[in-house]
Amino acid sequence: MPYADARGARIWYEVAGEGPPLLLIAGFGSNATVYWANIPPLAQRFRTIAMDPRGSGRSDVAPGPYSMALLADDAAAVLDAAGAPLAHVFGTSMGGMVAQHVALRHPQRVAGLVLLCTTPGGARHVPPPTEKMARFMAAVEIADPAEAVRHTYPLHYSDAYAAAHDAEIVARSLANRHLRSTPEGRAAQLAAVRAHDTWDALPRLRAPALVLHGEEDGVVPVENGRNIASRIPGARLVTWPQGRHLFFAECADEVNAETAAFLQALG
Repeated sequence: MPYADARGARIWYEVAGEGPPLLLIAGFGSNATVYWANIPPLAQRFRTIAMDPRGSGRSDVAPGPYSMALLADDAAAVLDAAGAPLAHVFGTSMGGMVAQHVALRHPQRVAGLVLLCTTPGGARHVPPPTEKMARFMAAVEIADPAEAVRHTYPLHYSDAYAAAHDAEIVARSLANRHLRSTPEGRAAQLAAVRAHDTWDALPRLRAPALVLHGEEDGVVPVENGRNIASRIPGARLVTWPQGRHLFFAECADEVNAETAAFLQALG
């Protein structure tokens, strides 16, 4: 598998499909397998470049703490390695934070921006209820992958979806258990998340932006998506009434269609 050489780390990425480049950046403690329902359809229209962030998945767990600037430069290094001087950028949760910094630090590299279940951070970040964040953080410490993923169901999926798809969600978690993040990687990434604040900078963004969010997100409340959309000139906001944090998997058909239509309209 290909790696990009970044500052003190190798960053794993994988390419699929043909067309305009589309970089996908995964969230906190996560990796590109989270896009199992997005990459195959999007790769029919785009050249998808999916990366594992520094500190998780198949990328190096370089010593932390990390910064958003570092993670954004990692993304630019992946684009260099993949031969994509200009790309659309698609990021979820922490990956959406990184995507904002890519567009701010490397504006000449970003053609279009899709920000999902993410936040501008800083003092205006709207946190979830304390018990929900405690549940989220506790799940990463649970050793058994099946128990860990089920622990996050109330945060990640609608009740109906979790009940109907439990077997396949657990099977996917077990198949990817070797990619689970380490305490060191999570701690290093968490430093970047805590320092993230783009509120004042977002109005300077010039890349066309699509903001997608689930209205019942138990990790990053929907108010954060509304705030991002209000700060980026011309941004379009679409929400899913029953969507929780992983709405981009549960509602993949709609998310993929919204993403493709938005990016293809950019030319």
